Amino acid sequence: MLGLFKEEEEFLSHELLLNRSRDILGSYLNKGIIPSWDQYFRELPLLNEAQDLELIKNNFYKLTEWTFLSEIFEKEGTEYFFHHPQNSQVLLKNGKKESFKVQLNLDEWQLWLEIISIHFKQNWSVACPFASFYGEIKGRNFRLSLVHGSTSPQGTSKLVLRSLTPKAHPLESFGEADKLKEIVSDKSNLLIAGSTGSGKTSLLTTLLDGVDTNEHLVILEDTYEILSSHAHQTRFLAGDSQETSLKSYLSYTLRLSPDRIILGEMRSHEVIPFLMAMNTGHKGLMGTIHASSAVDALNRVALLFSLYSGEANLNYEKIMELICRNMEYVVFMENKKVKEVIKILGSEKGIPFYENVIHAPEFNFTI
Repeated sequence: MLGLFKEEEEFLSHELLLNRSRDILGSYLNKGIIPSWDQYFRELPLLNEAQDLELIKNNFYKLTEWTFLSEIFEKEGTEYFFHHPQNSQVLLKNGKKESFKVQLNLDEWQLWLEIISIHFKQNWSVACPFASFYGEIKGRNFRLSLVHGSTSPQGTSKLVLRSLTPKAHPLESFGEADKLKEIVSDKSNLLIAGSTGSGKTSLLTTLLDGVDTNEHLVILEDTYEILSSHAHQTRFLAGDSQETSLKSYLSYTLRLSPDRIILGEMRSHEVIPFLMAMNTGHKGLMGTIHASSAVDALNRVALLFSLYSGEANLNYEKIMELICRNMEYVVFMENKKVKEVIKILGSEKGIPFYENVIHAPEFNFTI
């Protein structure tokens, strides 16, 4: 007989034991502590059989060491969406999504996510319902995003893992992309467009791998995703204040004599100094943007510029002219492949003119 807390007079059923043990774990987590097995063991109620202890021990390690993730990670996805124990998804390297189940119930699910937040020292709660951070899990580097259940009508918390590959993918894995070597080598100004998860950042990382090692790169991001091993690089990661915004960082960057400026993603005010840098003669600028096609990317840049420049006298036609005079190529990504590359020739009355360098309406999804 395995007995702890001798004042307990009755043995509990398996279900009640698991519920009680989860309550004990929850009490530790409420204090911001992930207990060791020895600490946890001392708090357990009266156990009737050795198999009770084995059941609780397996459950404890499942939640605190995340043993169930090993099988999930065998899918080798680029993103994992933990929506619900019965309905989660992985974005595979070929751009397709696949569903999977997680061997947890809803009570265990919340405990597991709370353990993750404590393990990575994140303030995550009803008061702070969103947390985005970086960490290593099972030997792999991820950007983790936690969303608290208090934000949802269903009350279910969520986790998204985006894999951060330490090594650049081979350029050929993106399809017909050899022309991009020449574009990068010539220090042409390049914009990479696509939807979320389309492979924009992965392609940018690969292209940076081919940049001359003597060049000084300045890389600016609001989330750390571009993993470059380039020897001469200066990095800026945006913060919450005006002084640590991407727009401010871009202004600082121009004083650092960069050979190339790399902008992780254009979303708002940062589009202005980025385009101004091109307009003042800086070459080899590269960035990413959310768009539905290569031409749509130009329209989106123009829209962002008109929204955030504060130049009421600068009409859309003039803005597009500025963009098309300085942006030289746009790459459009879809399902981790280069679908389209256009060379910008100019614009007239707000309409860009271009030629197709690469156009791949259909491509093989196999990597």
